[in-house]
Amino acid sequence: MKSKWKLWLIPILFLVIIGLWKSSAIWKHPSVQTITDTVPTVNIKKAALLKKENALQLTGTLEAHETAIISPKSAGRTSQVLVENGTAVTAGQALVMIENQDYLNLLAAAQADLKKAEAKLVSTKTDFERLKELYKNGAISNKDLQDIEMGLKVAEADVEAAAAAAANARNSLDNTTICAPISGIVSNRNVNLGQMLSAGLPLMTVEDISSVYALVNIQQQELSLLKPGLKADVTVDAYGTRRFSGSLTIINPSASSAARVFQAKIKLDNLEQLLRSGMFVRVKIYTGEDQNVLTVPRDALTSQNGLYYVFSPDGGQVKRQQVQIGSIMDQMVEITSGLKEGQPIVVSNVNKLKDQDRIQAISEQGE
Repeated sequence: MKSKWKLWLIPILFLVIIGLWKSSAIWKHPSVQTITDTVPTVNIKKAALLKKENALQLTGTLEAHETAIISPKSAGRTSQVLVENGTAVTAGQALVMIENQDYLNLLAAAQADLKKAEAKLVSTKTDFERLKELYKNGAISNKDLQDIEMGLKVAEADVEAAAAAAANARNSLDNTTICAPISGIVSNRNVNLGQMLSAGLPLMTVEDISSVYALVNIQQQELSLLKPGLKADVTVDAYGTRRFSGSLTIINPSASSAARVFQAKIKLDNLEQLLRSGMFVRVKIYTGEDQNVLTVPRDALTSQNGLYYVFSPDGGQVKRQQVQIGSIMDQMVEITSGLKEGQPIVVSNVNKLKDQDRIQAISEQGE
């Protein structure tokens, strides 16, 4: 039994020694394949110059070239509403009619009072001329003449007052027809048939949109770049990439007390009337000639604590470099400092890299 146990022990010890030897070899000589698998493959591209539009990009809202708020001057009940929202009207066109019988009666009474005053004035003038002759002949006293002169002045004043009252009555009657003060499109109609109206109540608006303004807010630091006459392009989501050309016409010289911004207006021709007030727009104001700027792909950037970095290859490793960015142009980002033209940078897997990480670099086509 003892000899058999020794015979089994010899091969077991042999296997243990072989296993320990192989384990030691693995630790001393790591597999090349294992290292290769831990080194990421990245694409490399060179920082390059790109032509940048020298333009200020803003967002804003459209407003009509001119807007008239329609409200009655005379109170009363509506007898006709002649337009709907979207109706095109011309200056002087009737929009709303107010019941006018009461105003006709007031005008008739005022005209009757005017006729009475005029008749009295004629009679007083006749008396004055007669008494003036009697005074010349010494038939009446000076006081009698002064009394008739005073009566004449009162009669003349009564005629003027009656004439003014008649004119006001005529004006009130005319105001029962509410007309458009400008040509344009009816919007925001808020009046119905039979509604009682008071003077000054807003009924609708008429907007002249033959041209429109794009309203934008300008930051204080951007104000020095702008002046009236600069060309601008406007895009509206409703019309895709179509550009509407205009020019900067108005810059408010006073800043908003709340936001500390300066309102500016870009005038746009709108002969097709595609643009409507209230639309959200994107505005590009051209402030100078195009210029070449250094750019990198957006995928090359990584950020940390509000700072931006890129990775550049350095002998099989990467070096992290801080950069300052400027404008974003589609998939490219302007670099204002931190890189030089032609400097190679990593443009893939940057969020997985750390400073001094090993890499396998592949230059993109054309690099």
